[in-house]
Amino acid sequence: MNKYYLEILREIKRKANPPATLRVAMRAGVAMRTGEIAWVKKYMGTNKIFYCLKSATKKKIAKDWIKNHLDISLSDYIELLNSLFAGKSHEEICIASLLLQFLPKLRKQLNPKNLDKWIDNACGWGEIDSICQSNFSSEELLGDWKIWKKLLSKFSKDKNISKRRASLVLLTKPTKTSKNPKLSGLAFDNIDKLKFEKDILITKAVSWLLRSLISHHPDKVKSYLKKNRNTLPKIAIRETERKLLTGRK
Repeated sequence: MNKYYLEILREIKRKANPPATLRVAMRAGVAMRTGEIAWVKKYMGTNKIFYCLKSATKKKIAKDWIKNHLDISLSDYIELLNSLFAGKSHEEICIASLLLQFLPKLRKQLNPKNLDKWIDNACGWGEIDSICQSNFSSEELLGDWKIWKKLLSKFSKDKNISKRRASLVLLTKPTKTSKNPKLSGLAFDNIDKLKFEKDILITKAVSWLLRSLISHHPDKVKSYLKKNRNTLPKIAIRETERKLLTGRK
């Protein structure tokens, strides 16, 4: 098994809340019982082992590990990510996503096709979005556009709902920061394929992407809402119209 993976997994378990061997943790002097942790796990939508690490703790684990492995090779980096993204816990996927974020030079050398297997094991909005929300810029997508377009089009039709959500979320940051018509065109195409779905993982992502498109394409978004009012999720119409009207989320 990958030695780097084992280092990170040990640190996750060491800082678990509650620790892996205990059932009650202390939070500001108040017992945080298993039922409360179960609620957080359900809210995140994960079906995995859940160690209930705070975001700051996960970031510290990732950053501390990076400090001690600045010379990691691309092949070892990919092997580590493969192990973490295939992990049995929610935190393994989240920390793998942080390693994508904190090591941009290595990330930019990755083949986007790796996401196909990495997202396979993601469950719930927390895990999907940790991978897809902010890690890949418009420049990265446009730099390998042929691969990204094919991949995101494929995701939009995948039987795995995690990949269908990913086909939308991966475009939220790029469409917000770039007015390139390739990005907006694919965004509208994927929304069009998924607008009939009722699952909240999809309806909220449709809304999110439409609101991201407002940054550079407000008129196109207005027109799209008008033409598709009877087929778009109601929450997407409501939230997008509010953003158009107020400029707020």
